[in-house]
Amino acid sequence: MSHIFTLNNIDVDYGDKKVLSGIFLNIPEGIFVIVGPSGSGKTTLLRLLNRMLSPSSGEILYKGHSLFDYPVRELRRKVGMVFQKPILFDGTVGNNISFAAPDISDDDIKSLLEQVGLPKDYIKHRSDELSVGEAQRVCLARTLSTKPDVLLLDEPTSALDPTAVKTIEKLLWEFSEKITLIWVTHIVEQAIRLDGNGAMLYNGNIHWQGKTKHLHETEDEIVEKFIRGDLKK
Repeated sequence: MSHIFTLNNIDVDYGDKKVLSGIFLNIPEGIFVIVGPSGSGKTTLLRLLNRMLSPSSGEILYKGHSLFDYPVRELRRKVGMVFQKPILFDGTVGNNISFAAPDISDDDIKSLLEQVGLPKDYIKHRSDELSVGEAQRVCLARTLSTKPDVLLLDEPTSALDPTAVKTIEKLLWEFSEKITLIWVTHIVEQAIRLDGNGAMLYNGNIHWQGKTKHLHETEDEIVEKFIRGDLKK
């Protein structure tokens, strides 16, 4: 199995606080889930992967080369990010999608809208008239417009109702055959549903790695407490 990211002995410090400590992690292609309670360092780890943050020490490889060998703009086109809450600009849906890819054609925008489960005529729809679920799909289409190899997903369904959660999960699952998804969640059931490889973070340390569908079978006190909902920040 080829690794798209390799993290070697990564530390992240904010002043006197160590947010990540001694992280060794291989992230393969496909779906990879970073799971753990709030405040465990999941988002920090995710943001390292497209240089939104830099490690205090250690090495990160992307496709076998140092992450810092890639110009930031080029890297972020290939390693796109979808945030917890959809962020759209004033204007039309088409304006929002073309912001990331200024040369994109209207036909390609319409194709992206269909890929994320929205009607083609939404290209002219105003962004401030969308539901949260629709806005998240537009954000996904905007990220896909740069034809990324990787999608970094920071709790992408946390602001959605249960029906929209299932819709987005199914949609992203379909993309995982072509694009690596690195998905952060604090929800055990979601991690298991996603049925990918994964790692559990707690207090900036990795406490478990494996297939998420086997998370419930893990005999580790920290993991068991997390599954029961007993872990605090």
